[in-house]
Amino acid sequence: MRLIAHRGFDDEHPPNTVAAVERAASKADVIELDVRRCGSGELVVAHNDLVDIGIDGIDRVDDLTAGELTALDAHEGEGVQTLERVLEAIPADTGVNFELKEAEAINDALDLAEEAPNEVIVSSFDADTIRETRERDESVSLAYVLDATPADDLVLADDLECSFVHPHTSLCLLTDVVAEAHDAGMEVNAWTVDSRAAAWALEKRGADGVIASSPSVLDGDSSGGSEE
Repeated sequence: MRLIAHRGFDDEHPPNTVAAVERAASKADVIELDVRRCGSGELVVAHNDLVDIGIDGIDRVDDLTAGELTALDAHEGEGVQTLERVLEAIPADTGVNFELKEAEAINDALDLAEEAPNEVIVSSFDADTIRETRERDESVSLAYVLDATPADDLVLADDLECSFVHPHTSLCLLTDVVAEAHDAGMEVNAWTVDSRAAAWALEKRGADGVIASSPSVLDGDSSGGSEE
């Protein structure tokens, strides 16, 4: 099965950091990163739209410059990094999944995807973001992150020529979404897989990959868990 490192294996390393991707690259086939725009215009790797800025409380990522975000002690000594900087730390033979947190990131994300030597998948929970990404680039590999209506979502993913769908583990195990996606010509990467038992069950259901917070779900060394 394809092993996708959720935020750089966020049970093992500070999520969405250079340190995480450097360590995850030797075990993962693909590294998933959360992508949004900061106040100075660059794309940064951050899951939430708010960030802890220390004694002054919290602030919005889109109100802070890339320099201000990098200077934060957000992740065990490493600040919030630009997507460009994180990509530099990922070997060319490791794939990258840009999970777009906002439509405003589409154009720059596509530019970086075109420049990167890596195989790049662009994913989103938001149907309009997926649609707009496809309109702007007919060749990029897309993945629609499925919600609670898998039948409708699969139709949309097929219409937008997605290469992948990313359903929650429960959808894969409790519905026919894996078989239906395969019938439509799409591969299935399930999220977020938190145990070897879950990975085994997903493999039996025919899932093509797992988005996991630890590599242990496939090698059995330890256990952990996270949310998308």
